[in-house]
Amino acid sequence: MRLVASVLGALLLVAGSTAPTAAQTQPKPPPTYAKKAAPQYSAEGQYAAEPRGNGYQEQLADRLRFGSSAWWEQMKREGRLGGETP
Repeated sequence: MRLVASVLGALLLVAGSTAPTAAQTQPKPPPTYAKKAAPQYSAEGQYAAEPRGNGYQEQLADRLRFGSSAWWEQMKREGRLGGETP
């Protein structure tokens, strides 16, 4: 009985060590978070975060350039910074 168990254990060890080497590696797909979003434009065709000639500044964080100082300030005003209060 001991002989059968030791032979079976040795066979399992050999089979387990050779299985990963036979597996083919597939290339990883590019991460989805690395994609850039398309820029959002206003009705006049300008980028929404750029101030217009008449001094107009967009007041929606969703329309501002992500990560800009104006975006951070607007997110703080809207209370959307995850726990911080305005």
